[in-house]
Amino acid sequence: MRYYSVFNKNGIKICDTATLSDALLMCSFDTTRTYRKIKIITDQIVDISSVRLDDDKQLKSQNILPDRQAIPVVI
Repeated sequence: MRYYSVFNKNGIKICDTATLSDALLMCSFDTTRTYRKIKIITDQIVDISSVRLDDDKQLKSQNILPDRQAIPVVI
């Protein structure tokens, strides 16, 4: 898997694109822009199973606050 990052003349990333043609298009708008191909290595995927914890170690249930009843003030 790969994508392309486009940078301005100061080296600040402007955007990421999925295709080389999009990266070249972004660079054509300003001749000082550059692009780099970023490759993601995905051959080592780790699958971790879940484990149920005891009730005392789990997060407490959240209290849902009621909807606000106030009327917004428009200035």
